Amino acid sequence: MQTMPRRDEETRFNDCAQLLVNAWRQTMVHGIDCPLIAQQFRCSCGAEGREVFTAFCTFLCALAMAQRRCLTVNPPGRHALTTDEVRMLTLVAAAQNDCPATLEAHLSWLAWRPLRQTLEASVRELAALLGASGQRLAMPA
Repeated sequence: MQTMPRRDEETRFNDCAQLLVNAWRQTMVHGIDCPLIAQQFRCSCGAEGREVFTAFCTFLCALAMAQRRCLTVNPPGRHALTTDEVRMLTLVAAAQNDCPATLEAHLSWLAWRPLRQTLEASVRELAALLGASGQRLAMPA
């Protein structure tokens, strides 16, 4: 039997997803050098914020290089998630929750085979650092 997350755990899951999606969207509009994005990571991740932000930047670079097609990201402020935003969150969640089949499936959908290993390494590092800073993503149903 699987237990339902407590309300505070759900909030943290939602906060982590919101952090990642908002940071990706703002990066697409303002670039990675935007100080507001770095500030969001410091506020959400505490002392590890800078390290998590660096891992996020590495992950985005790996994703940009490995992508099989142009990925769709909504503009900042939109509530709805694109399919690619959901796949990115699921990729990170699979790495955090040790779900190798889900991780491999999403790597296959998102990345060219020769570049999957680089993307996988970057998402695993990001997932570990997010977890160490108290940020968690639940696996989607």
